Amino acid sequence: MSADFLSPLENAFLRWLLSSPRVGLIAVKQFGADTVSVFQDTTDPSFDEQTNEPPSMLLEKIFHAPAYGEDE
Repeated sequence: MSADFLSPLENAFLRWLLSSPRVGLIAVKQFGADTVSVFQDTTDPSFDEQTNEPPSMLLEKIFHAPAYGEDE
């Protein structure tokens, strides 16, 4: 899991962020580019490889999900 446009240090930082139990998805966009790279923790219980949802739907679900420690 790495983005070609990031430095090795920035890619290491992405892996470190995803190792946190409170981080399940990171979206990275290169300045001036149209594409977004999405990195997801595959050990997250809400991750389902069978759905193959586009990143926009994943971000929509996260936007409407309760914050950590918050009731629904």
